[in-house]
Amino acid sequence: MIVSERGPARNDSRIKPLAFLQRYGREIGLPIIVALMVLVFSLNSAVFMSLPNFRNIGVSAAALAAVSFGQTFAILTAGLDLSVGAIVALVSIVGALVMRDHGVAAGVAAALATGAAVGLVNGLVITRFKVFPFIATLAMMSIVSGLALGLSGGVAVTGVPGAFSNLAYARTFGVPVPVVISVGVLAACIVILRFTKLGRRIYAAGGNEEAARLSGISVGSVKIAAYVLSGLCASVGSLILTARVASGQPSLGATLPLESVAAVVLGGVSLFGGRGSVVGVAFGVLFISILSNGLNLLNVPSYTQMMVIGGALILAVSLDQIFIGAKAGRK
Repeated sequence: MIVSERGPARNDSRIKPLAFLQRYGREIGLPIIVALMVLVFSLNSAVFMSLPNFRNIGVSAAALAAVSFGQTFAILTAGLDLSVGAIVALVSIVGALVMRDHGVAAGVAAALATGAAVGLVNGLVITRFKVFPFIATLAMMSIVSGLALGLSGGVAVTGVPGAFSNLAYARTFGVPVPVVISVGVLAACIVILRFTKLGRRIYAAGGNEEAARLSGISVGSVKIAAYVLSGLCASVGSLILTARVASGQPSLGATLPLESVAAVVLGGVSLFGGRGSVVGVAFGVLFISILSNGLNLLNVPSYTQMMVIGGALILAVSLDQIFIGAKAGRK
């Protein structure tokens, strides 16, 4: 009896560290890596730890953060939104055109409505016509990019009011306004995902669509809502970028589809849906932004930075597969 009782205890002690890593590895791994990056770059660049540089990192990360938080909703439903970059471009053009003729408030409203409308179309195509999210949003990316080019004539839309463009460089209690906006979007997304029925249904639909449907959840409506939220967040990111360049740009946001997916996956959200948090995505955004800033300060070429981010994305997806396999093995 004594031997049989001690045996499981020893096995448990061996299993606990592995179980801990499988349970919390995604949550604690990236923050540790971000902290190590800060340490490494601070030791290799005298400029990195300066307040102006931290502000620069925050402003540079703000638009990506807003877009990535929206992308989180789509991926949590086991989907994907490749149209976010095109939405950013179209919203930039629409917002600039309306602001120029009707003022800032009307321009912001038109921008948000445009992003939500594209998200709604994405959701309807995916749910009503049963088109895979990858194909649906890829096609929408092409359509929306064409609209942006058509509305602008392929050139920048100037005449954006100074009251709007100045926000890109304004500060609230010393914090850049773009950072304040992105933190506000983060807070709103946390509330939606943690404290609302919609948030719980998004996790349920992404985790097990059939079980969610059998429990009475309208999976189609949940997915539509997720893509509308993705479009809205992309609109916020577009407004931040438009303010920075003080014009509507038809080519704005070209790299955001890849970068937003990278931030979401690096932040621990599963590409298979149903798992992850928007707080983790915030660390994913910080990882990309700090890495890019630090490598720039060290004069590392941009193509090398792209290779590093791509490699990190592959590693994150591979680790996600390993975690899934380990959990399946325990079952």
